[in-house]
Amino acid sequence: MPTLLNDWCAFCEGRTYFDKSHFLALFKVHSSLTEITEALSYFPQADSLVSRVNEVIQAGTLEDKLYLCPTIESSDFELMQKAKLWLQAQASFCKSLGDDELYGICQRAKLLYGSKDQFNDYDKLDVPSNWILELVGDQVRDCRLLKTEQEYALFEALYGVAADYYLAWYMGQPLINLDFDFRSYFEFWRLGGIGYLSEDKFFVCRK
Repeated sequence: MPTLLNDWCAFCEGRTYFDKSHFLALFKVHSSLTEITEALSYFPQADSLVSRVNEVIQAGTLEDKLYLCPTIESSDFELMQKAKLWLQAQASFCKSLGDDELYGICQRAKLLYGSKDQFNDYDKLDVPSNWILELVGDQVRDCRLLKTEQEYALFEALYGVAADYYLAWYMGQPLINLDFDFRSYFEFWRLGGIGYLSEDKFFVCRK
């Protein structure tokens, strides 16, 4: 019986074509180390890719979930320390690109912990956290090493793990020629962290 992994191998070998959205669930359906290794064997830096994808999947669960959710417990203090490092990574990146406005926002933002319900609307607002996401996304697209249909489909599959662009870019970083500390985001995410940057605050909550 054909599987999504079979389709993926045929696609990577040029034997058939699928739209990249076909593979959105690839690493949710095929999440064993053996399957991950096979799926990523078509790319340079395959060992590094396998290590990162497996690391992320092992840090969460898909049980009764549509997307991967982190399972590692932590104190609020630990979470806020990781949040601070993630904010610093965003600040450094904005500074390196000469975006003084976003760099200044990151620098002066005060960390504030709260419940997820307090920040539900932030995903829909025109706020600095979304500006930085767009900025990083533009750079990632420009700095991908291969720019092939297979690479685009791979990043779609990586996004599909947790519906999270930063996490997808962390897993796919061996294929991105960009100096950005995506690991700081992974370390924040794996403790259940969510962060929203406003003009003067970095709101932190748990998933």
